[in-house]
Amino acid sequence: MNKSWRQKFAAHRRDALLGLIIFAAALLTFLLSPVHELADSKYSMVVSQSLLKRGSFALDHYALPRMERTSQGDYVMNGDIYQLEWVGDHLYYYLPPGSSVLSVPYVALMNIFGLSAVNEDGTYNLENDLKLQIILAALLMAMLAGIFFFTSRLILPRGWSVILALGGVLGTQVWSTASRVLWSDTWGIFLLGVVVWMLLADAAGKHRLRPVWLASLLAWTYFVRPTYAIPILAISLYVLACRRRLFAHYALTGVIWLAGFIIYSGYHFKQLLPNYYLARRLTFDHFWEALAGNLISPGRGLFIYVPVLLFVAYLLVRHRLALAFPKLAWLALGVIIVHWIVTSGFPHWWGGYSYGPRLMTGVVPWLVLLGIMGVQAMLREQEERAALKRPLGWRIGHASGGLLLLASILFNALGATSYATAVWNTKPFSVDQQPSRVWDWKYPQFSAGLFRPPLPQIFPLTDARIDFTQQEAEPYLWYGWSMKEELYRWTDGREATVIFALDEIKDARLRIKLAPLLVSGKLEEQRVKIELNGQPLEKLTLREAVAQEYSRALPKEMLRPQNVLTFGLPDAASPRSLNLNADPRQLAIAVFWLEINTQDLIER
Repeated sequence: MNKSWRQKFAAHRRDALLGLIIFAAALLTFLLSPVHELADSKYSMVVSQSLLKRGSFALDHYALPRMERTSQGDYVMNGDIYQLEWVGDHLYYYLPPGSSVLSVPYVALMNIFGLSAVNEDGTYNLENDLKLQIILAALLMAMLAGIFFFTSRLILPRGWSVILALGGVLGTQVWSTASRVLWSDTWGIFLLGVVVWMLLADAAGKHRLRPVWLASLLAWTYFVRPTYAIPILAISLYVLACRRRLFAHYALTGVIWLAGFIIYSGYHFKQLLPNYYLARRLTFDHFWEALAGNLISPGRGLFIYVPVLLFVAYLLVRHRLALAFPKLAWLALGVIIVHWIVTSGFPHWWGGYSYGPRLMTGVVPWLVLLGIMGVQAMLREQEERAALKRPLGWRIGHASGGLLLLASILFNALGATSYATAVWNTKPFSVDQQPSRVWDWKYPQFSAGLFRPPLPQIFPLTDARIDFTQQEAEPYLWYGWSMKEELYRWTDGREATVIFALDEIKDARLRIKLAPLLVSGKLEEQRVKIELNGQPLEKLTLREAVAQEYSRALPKEMLRPQNVLTFGLPDAASPRSLNLNADPRQLAIAVFWLEINTQDLIER
């Protein structure tokens, strides 16, 4: 007995150490991944700060922009700041409050170190908001990696548990989306990960299901994001059917939490639920396209960005008779399918400016659970048929699964590490204005930064100076450019191109006004390698942070009816990496204007 106790203690200690290593590896990976873009969660840390210091969800006491009220049908938006809504004369955060409430202890801790999303004068600090979210999102998703490991260890060997845990966070939207900033799904899948552990631990007879804790965790997933009502309903039916003696305590706890939320909504919004939670946001206008797009489109398809799910599906079908907990498997499958259907009902089913299947992030813990059960079924069947098994077949299956997992990790790594994948949402056209781009196999989002986008079919003629601060410059900018600013437009990345057409091929002259990004002691020069139609044209080394004009002859031998002018920018760097501000763009030169002059050519 004493020996058995010591063996169990040693096993738990090894698991604890492995869990800590997995947490540390995931945390380091998430913190070092450079792509972070604030979208829905912008101002969420301001709400946390308001709750901490003033005990208020309303943001009236802060010096946030007060803009013209714009009706969006389901709420009144604060100008073009969609994250803020007007309710009477009060300003609120439009998105769910759950993440902000749960983040209050973290924000209190970070305040001690002088980090707050609100300046002392009450103005918004965008840079600090981003920093707070980057750290918290990385911490939560690293802890989720540990949760996945301990969930796997309930029924799987240690080695397989490590694979499932790391695959669950690196080969899914956890890395490319939930760990980047504090999306509502970041807190959501963290809480749901604990719920999934509780359900599997109960089914495996390892830990008794605690209905009050289960209901409380599920309630907070709903406060974080309304789509978590789907697993709440499904788990409620599961508890009623399989753990009926626990249902009364479970249901009573859930009702108490829901009553509190209704009171919150009635007090602040004078209605049963906040505007973001209203079912009328589901229109199903593009349902069939969205249904297919959420699974197989090159821009948002779940099976495209997490192809290892094909192997999980194979395991579940191939070894279905060996599944140890079929009811739990059906629960997971049911939640995933209903979530997929509901998500396809949103008018913006592609998820706006995001990466891959962001709106399917909420099902990741269920996918990991299915992976765990599929692997266990495979191992059980291998063991039972040891005498009949064909080693080559097993090896081929394992190798296929491994390759699909590596592909999943690669696709999600690109979303977390390549800023070009974020720029894809806006270039060459906004995905919100042309959502059909998510079906474009010629230039899918994951390929941004790896391959050049396809050339436009039409090249604009050059007949005047191209002013880079004007919208009219857009047709000339193929890739590698940021948004226009008041005086100039920055390049974004290590290469930028201008395209133009000529109606007559003859000697011309390139003139351009530009200024480099330089930082004393950190970035002393910017090298610019200019090519015309793939041929070297000029090499500049810019060492003065002032705007200058440059001129270069373009011999007619290098020109074509359709031309590509390329700027190679090996020294491009982000202001964030230079500790200037939170800007993640890879900047090199700011271009004011450019012209291709074929009229009255004068040597200069």
